[in-house]
Amino acid sequence: MTVKVPSTLRRLQIAHLLFGMMFWYGIEQLFLNRYLHTDSARGYLTVAFTVSVLIFDIPCGILADKFGRKKALLVGCIAQTIGLVILGSSDSLTQYIIGSILFGLFISLMNGAAQALLYDHLQLNHLAHTYSRQQGSVYAMFLVGAGIANLASGFMAHSLGLRAPYYLSVIPSVLSLIVLLPIAEPPLGKEAAKWYAQLQDVVREIKSRPRIVLFGTQFIVSELILLTIGEFGQVYILSFHVSTIALGIIWSAVALFAALGRFYAHRMHRWPRITIALYCLVLALFAYVHSWIGIVLFWIMYGYNESLSNISETEVQDETRSEIRATLFSSVSFIGNIIAVPGIFLFNHLYINHSIYTANTAIIVVSIAVLLVTITLSNRLPARRSVA
Repeated sequence: MTVKVPSTLRRLQIAHLLFGMMFWYGIEQLFLNRYLHTDSARGYLTVAFTVSVLIFDIPCGILADKFGRKKALLVGCIAQTIGLVILGSSDSLTQYIIGSILFGLFISLMNGAAQALLYDHLQLNHLAHTYSRQQGSVYAMFLVGAGIANLASGFMAHSLGLRAPYYLSVIPSVLSLIVLLPIAEPPLGKEAAKWYAQLQDVVREIKSRPRIVLFGTQFIVSELILLTIGEFGQVYILSFHVSTIALGIIWSAVALFAALGRFYAHRMHRWPRITIALYCLVLALFAYVHSWIGIVLFWIMYGYNESLSNISETEVQDETRSEIRATLFSSVSFIGNIIAVPGIFLFNHLYINHSIYTANTAIIVVSIAVLLVTITLSNRLPARRSVA
């Protein structure tokens, strides 16, 4: 069986563009400051979101492998829509946490399922070797959508109030559901095993393939940076006393650099060690600089982080069999979130008791150390091998 890759790719790109058009991303910190009235809100919400992904990630991956990746994406769209309404109407931290948990469910349903859906479509048409480029273009559309939304968010909030961006985000959420409906579900390979047998299969796959372990570790580092330095990025930017509109514009540039990182990741894939070495240099400079130039370095850091995520994810996909693809990738994400939770607590503690710069530096030191170890160990890896 073959499927129309251009049509599937185009619909996934449009859906991810709409996924990214969440107009509240760019002004969320201002909403928290206005309605939740606690400096620790960001830390609590990031932990709640991460724990929800931690709980849902592997079950959602298993369900996607067992019942269909398209079905997982459609349910995710519904969870996203409900979550937006709850977030926008929040007047308390508890209510906002509930909305964040639903958003975590959306991310868990999308994470792994979207990548597995694309990879299987490409593999059926003997185009798996183009996955890095194609996935880069798909996720870059998410970031382009986020850039558009972030740019608009400051103007929306300034003219219509801080709740309006949340409610207006319901429109692209519903449209993404409509765009995904016609996508064909590729065959899932052999009949999926029981969930516990599937997990055992994932453990055996990881143990037998050192490339999954090493590149999975790099992916986990990129997620840790996103869940700490990235999640607190608006706190960092607001430390320069920018306006509501300026925050939206600056945050849109973050999405632009992230999109560029995804678009060009397949080119950087040819020189992974050089890419990581340059990324470590950017991280070190960002930790050292405490002036407005740090905002530019923050943009560049985001771009490199998305490239690292794409490169490491591609390597993991290349090493994974189709029938456990979503489950295994969800398992890697699950491990990353386990590690991220104490990292978030540490980051929030350092931010509250010291400064955002101290918190950023702590995460950067750990990340650089781990990435340099992976560069060293990559010399001992067996050759890449794609699997059916």
